[in-house]
Amino acid sequence: MSLISSPRRSLLAAITIIVIGVLFVTLASLRDRSTDDSQPAEVELITVRPAGFEPSEITRTKGAFVLFLDDRSGKKKSALVLQRLNGERLRAINLDRKKSNWNEVVDLAPGTYILQDGSNAEWHCQITILP
Repeated sequence: MSLISSPRRSLLAAITIIVIGVLFVTLASLRDRSTDDSQPAEVELITVRPAGFEPSEITRTKGAFVLFLDDRSGKKKSALVLQRLNGERLRAINLDRKKSNWNEVVDLAPGTYILQDGSNAEWHCQITILP
């Protein structure tokens, strides 16, 4: 006997196909928006899990990149904040079960930034941009 019933297995398969489709369309649109010199867009994927952010730290050189957030926390709603280390808020990002992904091309100045969960300051990802 299977641990997952047939209707649940079908639902899981359908959700997986939808997520893969959304990711494919998103990546295709990002490729179309690439710069004139045909350099592929760089993507930094940060996943919010029930235990916090994965990865917990990113270091990269200055330059535009796609910040892609994938909320797999299991929470009904997530309120994330991207801010400089000094507290200057740059973005407020709200995610829920219906819209669990967010992405945007960002070009951050050199420095240290924190992406954190608004309801749990212990959940954060440090983003360091080198000159």
